[in-house]
Formats: sequence, C-alpha cells, structure tokens
Amino acid sequence: MKTSESSATPQPLSGKQVVDLSQFIAGPTAAMTLADFGATVTKIESPAGDGSRTLPGTRFGSVYARSFNAGKASRVLDLHDSTDRAALDTLLAQADAFVCNLSPPSLVGLGLDGATLRKRFPHLVITLVSGYGQQDNRPCMDTVAQCESGFALLNGAEDGTPRLSTGWPVDMFTGLYAGLSCAMALLDPQRQGCLIDLSMMEVSAAMLLGPAVLTLAEGDALSPPAGNRDRASAPSSIYRCADGHVYILGGLDAYWRRLHPLVGGPDAPIAERIARAAEFDARVEAWTLPQRRDDVLAQMRALQVPAGAVRAPEEALPMIRALRPGAASVALPSGEHVPTFPALFDGARPRRSATPHIGGPRRPVPTPQDTP
Repeated sequence: MKTSESSATPQPLSGKQVVDLSQFIAGPTAAMTLADFGATVTKIESPAGDGSRTLPGTRFGSVYARSFNAGKASRVLDLHDSTDRAALDTLLAQADAFVCNLSPPSLVGLGLDGATLRKRFPHLVITLVSGYGQQDNRPCMDTVAQCESGFALLNGAEDGTPRLSTGWPVDMFTGLYAGLSCAMALLDPQRQGCLIDLSMMEVSAAMLLGPAVLTLAEGDALSPPAGNRDRASAPSSIYRCADGHVYILGGLDAYWRRLHPLVGGPDAPIAERIARAAEFDARVEAWTLPQRRDDVLAQMRALQVPAGAVRAPEEALPMIRALRPGAASVALPSGEHVPTFPALFDGARPRRSATPHIGGPRRPVPTPQDTP
C-alpha cells in the first residue's frame, strides 16, 4: 500500500529555529509537533543521550526515543562544561523558541530558569514543562501525574482499585498542549518572546478529569469507580462474546431504544439505567455471550449503535493501516519505521524524517515505501 505524503502540508513555522532541551515524552512530543509544521528543531542531548534512548526497542534502537523525536537534528552538549554551556547560549540567541522539560531545580542550576531566560533572551518563546508548575520543585512523571491528579481512582476498577492508563496520556496531552502553545506564540505578530509555563497537573485536570472538574467544583459528588462502564450512560461497557469481547455504547437514549428490543429490559430513562447499570449490563452480555464477535458487530452496524471489537494490538495495527494510506508509520528501505502524523491535509501528511542519531544531523525525509 503506497503512502500519500507531500510537502504541500501546512508549514507555517518554516524558518523558525527551535532548541529542544527535553527528554522522554512530553517535551520531545512538543518539539516534534513544531517540526511537523515546518520548524527546524535541534535536539540537545548529553553525551549519554536522551534517557529514552536506553529504553527497549528493536534492532533499530529504542522505540520510545524513535516515537517522539522524528524530524529533528541532534547536537551533543555537556551543559556542565563551560564551553558547551556557552554554545547553548549561542544557539538560544539565534533561535526563535526553546522547549524544555528539565525539572525546575535543574533549570535554576543551569541558569535556564524562566526568569533568567526572559531577561537574557527577550525574543525567545520559552516553553517549560513540569509536573506542578515552575514554582514547585517536585519531580513528576506521567504515572505520578495520573495518580496525583485523581485520574487513577477516577479510572478505577469497579471494586475501587485504582488503575493507571497505558500509553502515557498525561505526557502525550502535555506535549500537544506545549507544542500548540509554543506555535501560537511564535505565530502571534504582536508578540516578541513569551514564557509558557505548562503543568502536567493542570493538563491532567483538563484532559483526564474533564467533566469531573466541574462536577466537584460546583459542589456535587462523583459516582464510584465504574471500571469499563461509561459514567455518563448505561448500558455502555465491554461485553463477552463466544470468541472475544466487544464494546457497545448502548446507553444514550436513542441507542437504547434501538438496542433494548434485542437484549430485553425496559425503555427506562438514562438516570435509572445508570443507577441500575449492573442489571442492564447483564442483559446485554446475556445476549452477546452466545454469539460471535463479528455477528454482534454486524447487528450493531445495522442498528447504527456505536460498537467496536476489543482487538489485540497486533490485530488492530493492520486494520488501522488499511483505513488510509500512510497510517501509523512509514517504512524506510532499511526496514526501520517512522511514526506518521495522524491528520491528512487535502489527503497529505506532514513528512517526518527518522529520529536522529545522537549528535547527528536531521536525517533525510523518507521516500514513500510500501508499508508491510
């Protein structure tokens, strides 16, 4: 299957120079997003490299480092060496933006805290990512933020056991917010320089707690952890089939009116269904359990009730690739893959080069290849 990639995608940041002094996921994702839309990004690494380079991978290296650092060049600087520290200042003087997720104490020790940078480089759009804000010295990682923000319990199992989400949602959302904020500041013709202070805790509240923030802020209580159930409708959950599992979102009134003649049960209002969710879920699963997964999904499609198969990743990836050209990743001739941008612009995607080697230049943008 041929990819559909083109240089005709939006490049509003073309000509902008970005210094990326970040590691692992949130900061690198922000800088990679800026590169997607035309910025020239130089990733600053210690002689040992970004810590994510040591994490598990394939024969091509860490899959973690290569998922969040496409489209960049790499330069090695030992910031505890005075000559290399001066070289960073030279880069910052020439750059348009700086992205960093080192801890606030580390920034102070290096003379890279926001106040110092704003004074020395007033032209620079400075994006600093931390767990609790630059006023707080506590270290933080995605999983810590999931727990501290309340999400792990909000996402808990039905017995109240807290559950972490895989996929680092706080890091990913933080990276996207940071990239968006930095881009908007760079594109504002009335603004010269800016300090963007992004807190993973606030991102967690905005993107993971979501409606729970308003519920609590306005004095109401949250319902107990619901496991796989939808908090806002019922019956909506994962149900067993004869050969696997399906998710059915049957809990909105319009969907339940279509579903309940099949599974039984009253056409009760949504508040009652939520209060009696276990009973309504049991009715749905009694109907799905003897049937094959694909047969259940076919009936849901006929009824226009949202539903999906619970797929293993190795089953899901080929399905996603088949939806649109270039989805998920594009192959290099060597067999190495580069993750692709998930949006199409008039049918084309931003073209990403593979993650640079430590200290190496930006790698060539791949020629579209057949993706296995």
